[in-house]
Amino acid sequence: MHNSGHGQSSDALSNCRMALLLTLALRIAYSSLAALFGLFLPVNWNLIHSNALTETLPPPNQGAHYLMLGIWERFDTLWYLHIARYGYDRPDAIVFYPLYPFLIRIVSWLVQPIAASLLISTLAAFFLFWGFQKLLGMDFDSDAVRKSLIVYAVWPSSFIFFAGYPESLLLALLLWSWYFARKEKWAAAVMLAVAAEMTKAVGVIITIPLFLMAVRRQTASAWSVLLVPLGALAFPAWVRWSGHGSISYVYQYYWRTKPAAPWTTLWVAAEHLLPRPEALLVLNLLFLIVICVLVGLSRARLEYKVFALAAILLVLCKQTDPPLQSMMRYVLVVFPAFVGGAQVLETPPWKPRFWPVCAGLLTINLALIWLFLGWSLVL
Repeated sequence: MHNSGHGQSSDALSNCRMALLLTLALRIAYSSLAALFGLFLPVNWNLIHSNALTETLPPPNQGAHYLMLGIWERFDTLWYLHIARYGYDRPDAIVFYPLYPFLIRIVSWLVQPIAASLLISTLAAFFLFWGFQKLLGMDFDSDAVRKSLIVYAVWPSSFIFFAGYPESLLLALLLWSWYFARKEKWAAAVMLAVAAEMTKAVGVIITIPLFLMAVRRQTASAWSVLLVPLGALAFPAWVRWSGHGSISYVYQYYWRTKPAAPWTTLWVAAEHLLPRPEALLVLNLLFLIVICVLVGLSRARLEYKVFALAAILLVLCKQTDPPLQSMMRYVLVVFPAFVGGAQVLETPPWKPRFWPVCAGLLTINLALIWLFLGWSLVL
């Protein structure tokens, strides 16, 4: 028993160290590359001002502040910074859920808002990487878990975990909620699940795996997961009660996004793709297909696969214009796919090519950073 406990303690410390080293390495790498890119990125003000909330952006004067912080003020980050400062003073802002801007507002008491957003995302990335290992370590050996984590960390568009976006916060909350549920710590699991639902709308699907876990346990404390949907209802209810209108209406009126059946979304994407293939649409569709295949090949637990299926169907229920917009970012929540990716790379003839494949994925990821920072890739 003593040796088993010592082994578990050693694994826990190793997981934490791995998460910390990976987080620091990627934070330094992405910040350094962004600063370097900032010296060479062309400035197209017509492209910049075609986005919302860019009227007051200072010009990229290539000063140290811009290269280290200002260059990350892109797309949704501007919305979260605006909400952190002014609240929901614009009708088109209510599609952004409140936990992340609330945290930015709190941390902004100590540092500048953009620095606060990057700090929160970076800390969340650490807990994401740590929780990923803790959760999957309950089912797979340490080598398989580490390789799954590496695939996840270099996957194209995963740099967004370190940008002013809430993806790393959402996933950290989801993974730790499941971990505590597996450990029968239901109060912690429920609180983290509710926090995930207050981070992004997609957080609502955490209810599904938690419910499946509760059915397996059949204990009184496990049924506290029935409180989780209240978190998903809280923000939309506040939006209605405060007179801000309907989130679905705002999506359609301001964001050119409407609810649709998943097959309708795919059909619209195909209609756009056939006459004139667009590179971004092709990439979004390709990565969606790859993610679906990898989920199918993954040997992850049933509740994780059910979550993955629900996540894919949910994002396909959003018909955007242009089609499949931001799909590369949306599918990052489908974490079992990256377990499947590592498992595929562990089988012949892929096994000797694990690191070259990861290097290729990272190269695509860096190219996407260039496009993102240059305002030519909406994520």
